[in-house]
Order: sequence, then structure tokens, then C-alpha cells
Amino acid sequence: MLGLCAHKSQAQNQIDWNLVHSKTMESINALYNLDFQTSEKKCSETISLAPNDPRGHFFKAMIYYYRYTLVSNTEADYKKFVMLSQKTSEVCDKLLDQNEDNAKALFYKGGILGYRGLTKFNRKDITGAFWDGKEALSALNDALKLDPTNPDIQMGFGLFNYLITQAPSSIQPMLKAVGLKGDKSAGLKQLENAAQNGLYCKYEAKRWLSIFYNWEDMHNRSAAHYKALIDEFPSNSWIRVAYISALINGIRNPSEAIMQTKALEKNNANGQQKPLSQAYLLGGIAAFNLCDFEQAINWCNKTITLSIDSQHVENAHWLIGRCYEVKGNRKEAWNYYVKSNRNKSEYSQPLTLSDITLIKIENHTKSKKFQDIVALETEIQETKWNNDDNALAFYYLGRACFEINQLEKAEKVLSQIQQMKTLNKNWIKPYALYRLGQVYLARNKKEEAKLTFEQALDFDGYTADEYLKKSINKEQYKLSKK
Repeated sequence: MLGLCAHKSQAQNQIDWNLVHSKTMESINALYNLDFQTSEKKCSETISLAPNDPRGHFFKAMIYYYRYTLVSNTEADYKKFVMLSQKTSEVCDKLLDQNEDNAKALFYKGGILGYRGLTKFNRKDITGAFWDGKEALSALNDALKLDPTNPDIQMGFGLFNYLITQAPSSIQPMLKAVGLKGDKSAGLKQLENAAQNGLYCKYEAKRWLSIFYNWEDMHNRSAAHYKALIDEFPSNSWIRVAYISALINGIRNPSEAIMQTKALEKNNANGQQKPLSQAYLLGGIAAFNLCDFEQAINWCNKTITLSIDSQHVENAHWLIGRCYEVKGNRKEAWNYYVKSNRNKSEYSQPLTLSDITLIKIENHTKSKKFQDIVALETEIQETKWNNDDNALAFYYLGRACFEINQLEKAEKVLSQIQQMKTLNKNWIKPYALYRLGQVYLARNKKEEAKLTFEQALDFDGYTADEYLKKSINKEQYKLSKK
């Protein structure tokens, strides 16, 4: 027995830990360039060098997390991820049996269980996600206590800190009942520290920060992290697609989205066709938002020609149809509508002039061309709208006036909306109150702002959605500091 123990100790001492580290870094770099084959090869080499160290096992499992969530979405990759995550957890447990204060083992165990819980949550396995998350957070909390300045550990804990605050309201009572509380501000700070100083997790921290800052409407910070990742991993087509989507839906810079789509088209080194298909479709949406309908048609036709994803192709047909109809060619639009497989009721009636005007106004909003909306003020005032579209057009006009600092006009326009009739779009009036509250706050009318925000949250006939609540809470916080 003594001889066996001595042999094990000698083998442990003979491990070249510098080589383990370099192989781990090679596997991470290959992973973020979506070169899964090379990454798995390097992980296997790491495991051969140090079979009882969690690093190789953890990142091998993460390969299949990325394969499943980004590329394949197949049960085979999900099952492989679960199997490898369990192996990682078992390696960590053996180390913890020897020393319960092993911060590294606690970190890797907490990390892999956290990603497994996140994957289960996305698969609607709420119970499984809850228990994995609970165990993961406990391990990460213990790791952080043992090594509070370790930025990699802070990345894992910071991710939990933020995500718990974003959990649906339906499961928040369950989280609180077992003591799971998040801290959004602390989570973002911990992720920033990891992004700047992390050893193995800095790129993962940057990836999450690029997403979270977009959610928080902190678009410059989001863009900075996306750009850093693209510079570091130009072959990662999915990071660029995520950035293109953020440019359209959050950052609202469709011109840059088109530039990024062109860049992906030129630099798709890993040859993955699905992200290229999505990028082409996003390029079409960006061009449509710029009211460049010919360019939108060209991008969508590339999606159709590629014919990789049926949903992308159907959406491309629909968008081309919209482009043709806005351009006045109803016959050609119909041909594309039919191929989109949408319900016929969505396109059976031709667009009216007011419909087309509203589409252009919405596009200008999505492109942040607020001056162009204000320039349409006379047309908006004179157009014969239906009730909902009348309120919606005035909402966009009032918001545009606010964005270009025409505050007096913004107040006048937004105030009129509460007297307008809305039949189906019940969200317009509470959102108009939110925007009116912003105007009051900008004009230093504190009491009016306070009252208007409260009216928006308690609007009769409309339950405030999460985005409206979050947006008003931000404004109320600003108000409290004035």
C-alpha cells in the first residue's frame, strides 16, 4: 500500500503543469474559433497529461455545450455534454474527497453544473435546472470564499449573480425560498474583472457581457466586447452573427450590421453555412430597416439560394414580399408571400398608403433616424389612420421629438395619445406614458414624471411587461438622484 501511494505521488509530481496549461489554452482558442475537432484533440491530450485535473474534462464538456447550443441542437450532442459534465463533476468530487477546501475543484464543479443547469432550463426542464443551479451556486460560493480574488471564479459567480435576477417572475418565489438571490450590479462587475484578468474564462466573460449589456441597453459596452471577440476569433461566425443581431435589435445600427454581414461573407473560414444563412437574412432586415428595399431583396435572395434553414428561407420570402409591396408591386409581393408559408390572412389584404407610411416610420425608429420621422409630421397629422395606427404613429412621432431634444413638442404629442382610441394595441398608451415621463424628467418636471411613471406601471387594462418595468425602474432611479 505504501509503495502504491508513493507511486501515485511520484506520478503526480512528474506532471508537466506548464504543458497542461498550454494545452488547455490551445483547446480554448480552438473552441472559440469553432474548431471543435482540434479543441477536443487538445482536451484529450490535457486529460492524458493530468487525468485527475478538472481542466481537460471541463473544456471537453464545453465543446459539446457549444456544439449543442450553437450548431447542432441534436440529442446526441446534448447527451454527450451531459455525460462529460458528469465526468467533470466526478473528477472534482474525488479532489474534494481529498481536500474539501480545494477551490479549483469547487470552481470547475460549480461551472459545469451551472452550464448543465442553463442547458436544462433552455430545454424547459425547470426542475432539473433548479437543482443543478442550486448545487452549482453552492460550489461557486465556497470557491469564492476560499479564493475571493480569483477572476475565473468571479466569472462563474458573476454569471449566476446576473442570471438569477433575469429569471422569469414565475420562478422567482422558488429561488427566494431556497436562498438564491442575485445581484445584477455585482454580477456585471465580477464578469468585467474576469474579462480583463481571467486566465481561462476571460473570453467566456466577454461573451456573456456582450449579451448582458445589450439587454441592459448599454450598447456601447456590448459592442466593445463583441468587437474584441471578433478581433480575437475572426473565424467564429456565431459571435459575428450575434453581433449583427444586436446591431439590429438593440444597438440599432443597421448600416454597421450590413458591414458585419459582408465581413462574415468574406471570412467564413470554418465553412459553417447556417450562421451565414442567418447573417444574410439579418442583412436583409438591416437593409429593410434602412428603407433600402433593393438591397434587402438581394440579401434575402442569398438566404434563399443557400437554402440551409427552412425557417430562414420562409422569412426571406416574406421580407422580399414586403419589400415589393412597399415599392408598389403587389403582384410580385404576392408570389413571395405565398412561398413564405405564412397564414394567408396576413397578406390577403393589400397594404394601404397609411400602412406603408407606418412601415417607414417604424423603420426610421429602428434605424434611429428620428429626424426623418419628425420630417413626416405633416403627413402623420393628415393621414387617415385607423384608431390603433393613429395612436402608434403619434407615439413614434413623440418619441422621435424626445430623441432629438424637441422636448416641448414631444410633451404635446405624447400627451394627446391618452385621448385616442386603441382597440388591439393596448401597449401603446402605457408606453406613451413611459415616454412622456422621460420628457418630464428631461424638463425637470419631477412631480409630473413621478406620477406619469406610476400611471404607466398601473395602467388599467394592461399588465406592464418586463421590459416596460425595467425601463421605468431605470427612470425612477434617475429621478431619485435628482
